[in-house]
Amino acid sequence: MGRGFELLELVGRSRGGLRGREIAEALGVPVSTAFRQLKFLVERGYLRSGGGVYTLGSTLIRLGNEAMRQNPLSRLAHGILSELAEATSETVHLAERRGDRVVYVDKVEGSRSVRMGSMIGNTSPLHCTGVGKAILAFLPEKERRELVEKLELTRFTDRTITERRALVAELDRIRAQGYAVDDCEHEPGVFCVAAPVFDSAGTVPGAISVSGSELYLRGAQEALKERVLAAAAAISAELR
Repeated sequence: MGRGFELLELVGRSRGGLRGREIAEALGVPVSTAFRQLKFLVERGYLRSGGGVYTLGSTLIRLGNEAMRQNPLSRLAHGILSELAEATSETVHLAERRGDRVVYVDKVEGSRSVRMGSMIGNTSPLHCTGVGKAILAFLPEKERRELVEKLELTRFTDRTITERRALVAELDRIRAQGYAVDDCEHEPGVFCVAAPVFDSAGTVPGAISVSGSELYLRGAQEALKERVLAAAAAISAELR
């Protein structure tokens, strides 16, 4: 069972799917074992196969939609996210923390031709994404300090923060201003403005962001932050 989940995550992380032999090699299993598992998953709709390439199937889409509907945060936030995407023409994300990463639990595409490669259910690092830094900055001090100490500060672009002292200073700035910016730190050319969402206890169950091309967003940061903060406040009000 565990190997099946590992296989699905492997295919999900790929851009355009994977071939059976590639999957076997990545998982470190015999080709025959991989193909038996692939056949099982294709028959049940978790994967689809075309031209020898395996991609995620319709069963996962259905389950993903059900998961989104069942997630209380996503259910309350979706309408506000849609309004924010319409107002900004950019892609809007809702994310929750999962250990030392964030997982995207909702996404609304903007109207611009630029499209984000993110998917609901995908995870990303805390230290170099807008939603990740927004959540991390507003964790209780002890929890935040312990988490920062154990994070692997992987470099993704030349703008990624890779020094702990610099990350702590960045989180202090975020706490002071109330919002976070991902200035092409995770993906080249992608700029994000993010804000935390607070529940009735004052804790941070998640964060939202507006994401898009740096060509459009960097110069609009001040206007975007007001919209993002207002949307995050509206979601927080729904949680109280």
